[in-house]
Order: sequence, then C-alpha cells, then structure tokens
Amino acid sequence: MTQRIFHAFGTKAPKAALSAILAVALCLAGREARAQDSITSELRRILEPDSTGRTGILFGRLDSLHATPRIWTEGAIDQANDLRLGCPTSKPALALITLREKLDLNATIDRWFPEEQGYTHAHKITLQNLLLNSSGIRDFVPLIPIHPDSAVTPANSIDRAYCHQTLLFPPGTRFDYSNTNFSIVGRILELQTKKSISELFREYFGPVAPTIRLDDGKGDYPKGYVNPWPYHWSSPGFGGSFIGSAADALRLFTYINSQTEFFVMTHWYKPDGSYSSGRGDHLLGLGVFGASNFAGQGLASVYEGDMGPCQMILAHVKGSTFCIYSSHNLGRSELRKVFERLVTMSLQSSKE
Repeated sequence: MTQRIFHAFGTKAPKAALSAILAVALCLAGREARAQDSITSELRRILEPDSTGRTGILFGRLDSLHATPRIWTEGAIDQANDLRLGCPTSKPALALITLREKLDLNATIDRWFPEEQGYTHAHKITLQNLLLNSSGIRDFVPLIPIHPDSAVTPANSIDRAYCHQTLLFPPGTRFDYSNTNFSIVGRILELQTKKSISELFREYFGPVAPTIRLDDGKGDYPKGYVNPWPYHWSSPGFGGSFIGSAADALRLFTYINSQTEFFVMTHWYKPDGSYSSGRGDHLLGLGVFGASNFAGQGLASVYEGDMGPCQMILAHVKGSTFCIYSSHNLGRSELRKVFERLVTMSLQSSKE
C-alpha cells in the first residue's frame, strides 16, 4: 500500500505519503477514542445509582480470531477475572463437540440411559431433542438444594429431574428450556468418547480459549460477586459450570460460529426437528439461539444466560462477536437493553 501511495504523490512521495498515512492513523485513532468514550460513558451511566461498590459491567468485542479482543469494564469486575460464563459458553460448545464426534442426532438416548433403569421414554428421546430443548425432561435447577455447601454432580441432576420422572410433554412437541438436557448430552459424550468433559474441552478448545475450564470454586472471580455464592459452584453442571476470561469467551464463541458444523446448528428449527422460517426474535438452534433482526442489525446468533446473582450474553452479529457480563444481578431484561445499545454503538463507530 505504501508503494502505491508513493506512486500517487510522484517525486514528493516520501513526505506526502507519510503525511497521508499519519492523517489516516490520526483519524482512525480519533474514531476509536470516541467509540471508547461513548461505551465507557454508557457503562458508567448504568452503574451510577450504585452505592454498594459491588456492581460491575464488562462489555467486549472481537472481530476475528486473529484480532485482539476489545474489553471495557466499569465497577467491581476486571477483564482478567475468571467469570462464571454460564450457558452461553458451555451449551454451544457441547453441541459443536456432539457434531464433531459425529454422533447421530436421530439416535435415541436409551442406548446410554436404559428405560429399565427408570429413564422415562428414553426410546423416544433423540440427541436432537436434547440439543433443541424439546425432550420434555424437566429442568433440574428448581429441584436441587440452593446452598453453597450442597454439591450437585451432573449424574445427581439427571437422577433428580429425569430418572423415574414423568415427562412434561411428548418429545419433539414443544420447547421447554431444561439444563438437564445438557447434563445428559455431556454424560453421553463422556460415555461415547471415554473422555471427561474437561478433557474434551481442552482437546477441542484449549488452543483457542485456554482459560476456559470447569469451575472448581477457586477462580479469580470479580470482587462484585456475592460471597458466599448462593449455591455450590458445581451445581450448574455441564451446561453452565465453566469459568474463564471474557477474552476467551469471545474467542470460543467466535470459533464456534466459524466452524462448518455451525451451519447445522443454526438451520433454525421447530421443536420437532423440522426447519423453521428463520424469522423472529427467538430462533431455535442446536445448543444456540438466534434473532433475525437483533438490535436492528440483522441476523445474529444470540445466547442470554442468567445464573441468578449475575447475567451474561454472547452474540455474533455482522461478523463480530460481542459479550456482556454483570458482576451483580442487573436482571435479564435490563442487561439485554444495555447490551443492544452497546452493540449498536460499537457497530456504528465502525462505520464512521
């Protein structure tokens, strides 16, 4: 590019070209500074009413796997913290591993969860039903102890919500969000591959997002997190117990969105597994969700998460991945509004 500028400016090329390059660099730097300021101002505005010192918001953007993540933080959260990443990170990752391991999505789960052992209608529930949350299996979250010392393993959660329990509806007839589905998916992956979920995450995602791992209660958490945490760190199970940095959460979601399997994940489905119209604010994918016009920016893969004491959202829109994490209970609807404003601000700054 420099050589082309030299030719354009003729004999005074070096001086003129350097001036032009400097002008462009200053323009870009000014635009970036304005974007940084507007996003920082918005984050500060959100936290203004706080007097506890425990509230915090992190917003991030990543334009490609080869780019450097841009992270903004305000309040009691830091970009180096181990965030509780929740469902938006773990469930798309489990879906990708399922497809990468070439498991038959139409296979029924009685192979791993026999009906004679109490697993209701396992011969009618497919892997696809689990990934679409259309299995009819109850969510274990309301059924487990909410206490910081009450550990709950994925096997415990499956037994509580599924074994010897009736289904909420016939498989494939409705959608009902159930974390139990992904405890079962994780367990099937372990049985099928003879590897633990931790090993599978390191194998598939370690090179991309090395900080992401199952929570062990010893992370460098945001200072805004309530302490003690109201439930045991293991309780969310395979579907939500991962921690790691915001930068790595951005990298992992960007990586998943770039894989060929993601096309299958985002055909956008009906609960019975047939394809939907692909229009609306609540598109259903395999381990992921979408919106056909997210924040007025067009089609996006979007996953909102709520762990009770904190919330989070990941979205891939217009080729970039965005995230937001709270260190306090901001509320899902409020976080969504904030996130949509910040994504719009960030994208508009790129156009200027």
